[in-house]
Amino acid sequence: MPLKINRERHDDFTIITIIGEVDKTEEALLSEQINEALTVTRPRLLFDLSSMDFIDSSGLRLLVQASSRAHRCGGTCALCCLNPVPRRIMRLTGLDAAFDVYPTLQEALLHGRPESVASVKLV
Repeated sequence: MPLKINRERHDDFTIITIIGEVDKTEEALLSEQINEALTVTRPRLLFDLSSMDFIDSSGLRLLVQASSRAHRCGGTCALCCLNPVPRRIMRLTGLDAAFDVYPTLQEALLHGRPESVASVKLV
């Protein structure tokens, strides 16, 4: 499935919804959306991965870079709604410990308890 990305503001959050597969061929599209989302002061990025089927190392790198850049600007970066395959990839790479991961978009927006709390700030 070709990659599609929706970006919207909800209160203080910029929600980036990734639909389809993130791989090297689609990296530029995701990078562009992340760069635009990081132009706000103290960005609060929330990646909704409910419709993401797969992510490769280039996509993982972009998520890590987004988190690092958001934290350097005094912001935050979190993930929500991971499907089984992306969840497994995040767990196998250890990146699930680097992000706050919320079970639902609603929980993330309400600052509910994440299912995994980031143990490391990526700066």
